[in-house]
Amino acid sequence: MSLKPFPIFVIVLAFGASALTQKLAQDEGAAGTWQKLRKLQTTASAMHTTAHPDDEQGGMLAMLSRGQGARVSMLTLTRGESGDNAIGSELFDALGLIRTEELLLADRYYGVDRQYFTSLVDYGFSKRLDEALDKWGKENVLREVVRVIRQDRPFVLIARFQGNERDGHGNHQAAGLITQEAFKAAGNPTMFPEQIASGLRPWQPLKLYIGGVRANEDWTLKMDTGTYDPVLGESYSTFARLGLSFQRSQNSGRFTPQPGPAVSYYKRLQSIVDAPAKEASVFDGIDTTIPGLYKALRKPAPAGADSALLTIERNIKSAIDTFKMTDPSASVPALALALAATRDAIRQLGADPDVKVLLDVKEGQIQDAINTALGILLVASAQPAGTREPAGPFAAFAAPAVMPPVVPGQTFQVRAEVTNRSAIDVRAMQLRLEGKGTWTIDGGESPADARPNEPLSATFKVTVPQSADVTRPSFTRTSIQDARYTVSDESRRHAPVPEPPLTAIAAYSIGGIPVEMRQPVTRLEPNLPYGYDTRVLAIVPALAITMTPSNIVVPLQNAEKKIRVTTGVTSNIEGTSEGSLAIHVPAGWTVDPPSQRFQFAHAGERAFYPFTITIPSLERRDYRIEAVASSGGREFREGYHVIQHRDLETRYLYRAAAAGVRGIDVTIATGLKVGYVMGVGDDVPSGLVQLGVDVQLLGAQDLASADLRRFNAIITGTRAYAVRDDLRTYNRRLLDYAKSGGNLIVLYNTQEFVPNQHAPFPADLPRDAEEVSEEDSPVEILAPAEPVFNTPNKITKADFDDWVEQRGSKFWSTWDEAYSPMIATHDRGQAPQKGGWLHTRYGKGHYTYFAYAFHRQLPYGVPGAYRLLANLLSLN
Repeated sequence: MSLKPFPIFVIVLAFGASALTQKLAQDEGAAGTWQKLRKLQTTASAMHTTAHPDDEQGGMLAMLSRGQGARVSMLTLTRGESGDNAIGSELFDALGLIRTEELLLADRYYGVDRQYFTSLVDYGFSKRLDEALDKWGKENVLREVVRVIRQDRPFVLIARFQGNERDGHGNHQAAGLITQEAFKAAGNPTMFPEQIASGLRPWQPLKLYIGGVRANEDWTLKMDTGTYDPVLGESYSTFARLGLSFQRSQNSGRFTPQPGPAVSYYKRLQSIVDAPAKEASVFDGIDTTIPGLYKALRKPAPAGADSALLTIERNIKSAIDTFKMTDPSASVPALALALAATRDAIRQLGADPDVKVLLDVKEGQIQDAINTALGILLVASAQPAGTREPAGPFAAFAAPAVMPPVVPGQTFQVRAEVTNRSAIDVRAMQLRLEGKGTWTIDGGESPADARPNEPLSATFKVTVPQSADVTRPSFTRTSIQDARYTVSDESRRHAPVPEPPLTAIAAYSIGGIPVEMRQPVTRLEPNLPYGYDTRVLAIVPALAITMTPSNIVVPLQNAEKKIRVTTGVTSNIEGTSEGSLAIHVPAGWTVDPPSQRFQFAHAGERAFYPFTITIPSLERRDYRIEAVASSGGREFREGYHVIQHRDLETRYLYRAAAAGVRGIDVTIATGLKVGYVMGVGDDVPSGLVQLGVDVQLLGAQDLASADLRRFNAIITGTRAYAVRDDLRTYNRRLLDYAKSGGNLIVLYNTQEFVPNQHAPFPADLPRDAEEVSEEDSPVEILAPAEPVFNTPNKITKADFDDWVEQRGSKFWSTWDEAYSPMIATHDRGQAPQKGGWLHTRYGKGHYTYFAYAFHRQLPYGVPGAYRLLANLLSLN
């Protein structure tokens, strides 16, 4: 039985795609083929090292990969977990997943072939190299960087940072310093011998460069990434900036084209090949031709190697000579011969593992070029079992088959379709699926020729193994204080994302030479009215259990100590499911109700169940409560937060369905009503609720016309002035509220907040505003007699103990004498900083600028932060 032609009633709708599944227009068709032909001509390879997503020099990467055809990889030490979030409330590990996806999307523009991460965590801004090395452990960092170099085996290392104070951030300095040390260590078999024992082999890169060099300094290489590439239709610099703009959580999506020159300078620190003092390329002195492979590896060529390698090069040159912009498939016959020659060379020369690595790369690149030149389109979409293609005159208007994530043991179907969009007949096309583990896969069709622009399809019945692991990051940590992740899957230690659980493969032949194309199986989820988003298929648990809040504080002064939690249950099971839900608490505590029943009719259904917990007595320590769902003889104790943003792959951040409970010594004025102007990355309102405050989130209409006098205090959230146009528009009403007797508290803001315009008296918040990054920095109370330090809680230096990640950020540099600085603190080696907390009486009321990190302390139950907040709210 042959593959079936795809029916003519194909549905045309708007589909979005994720970073993992979408392809750039510049990487398809003639432009994409030509760039891939560039890569076939060279064995050049380079690795760029950075500390965080958005550190990278994207224009340089694009020029090396897209312009010069080099294989380019990037090693990013951390996932940027401690940054702010301009697109949502996610922080810490959730933000790390967002920034990972944003970087992968930017990598598509840079032309990065492989992205790596370490298990290191971005713990916050640091001014000192020694702090980074103390937190991470210098040997830990070096070990991981060496491991990645040994895995990737680049000819050239290019460090974004220099490893000195010029880099600013301590994480940056660590990345620069460790890259230099790893250059030497990676080739030394006595360094980290456990890596060698596990199968890795030493690798000595040939050259090492650092970036950030100035024109008037001793530089080796001048690179103008403003060079226009007519194939891209842009300069490398501008094209890379377009990719950088997708890192929206950091830059809010800003994109600034850069016409004209974009010159940067690099200094060569090490080289084990001869190269001139001034270079034209980072590959000067390295023979990056295919016949020069052995010379680049500094090994003698065995008998027959020259002939085998020259055959590959000759066929690649023929493919380039026959390439046509109007018909890129004209190069395919020669590419197929190059592929066959490469496989012959692997069989002949592949006993040398270093040679085999380079030839394996070339084999993959040639297949990629063939698929692109032919315009092969492979789509494999998961669908509910029994889904039929729409028929009839209105089939084109029918909604496609949407599909939620799958669960272990579930049976569903996959419809795969492949299209040869060239004028060449492709022989013996066959579609198959490949799963990780013991998947049951039935169906498919016999091989058939894929005629030009006539799609072929096959439908598979698929069952997920009962033992299948859920799709989750392989890195976890138990506390945000942990500076390194625990990695559960060593094979994925440096991988950016989980491995897709199911892959579609299109196998065919050109002139009798086998070629493959692989694509993750995807699913559709609705995003109406904008169409449907394509997501990589994921495996999730049958039931997902969550508990909110995840950290609970209980004032010890409360006469009645009761807490309320909400437990969410999500069913991912196709069909009915039922069970019971209970909360496990410490001995002596009571739960009302003791348990609750749940019942669901279909996958994706979700319900929330409130519980009230009564605590007879409480001490100043941590307690733990846990939600447990029982269903079908199994217990479920964890759930996930769905990380879902435009253009990014959906990810699932798993955590136990549990909460920490902490008794804290805090008093607050009773009956407070607080208005809150939400900013970004901000969970302060839930902290207010735990103090017993009545919180109302203020929208544009509230700021414009509501009676603000009913609030005892109004707080503007973190970076609210950066993202709330309505706040800037109606700021005068907030100042009038304070002047008439209100209590206005402005949490930390970036330069969009202009004190001379938005505050009652002049002050300066510069773009490079100071911060205090060391969470244990010394604190001096400057105005101990002020009410805010005495009522209703007596504030002492002890209230600044056990803070997490940082003290604060974006301090004022100068201010009118009407303001009083309340505390001073500083990082090691920094002058005392007094601009982080300033207060003034304004008319009949109070105005406070508070740049200390409530948004990081409150979600993690830091007692002193709650006591400070209680006093600020109680000023009136």
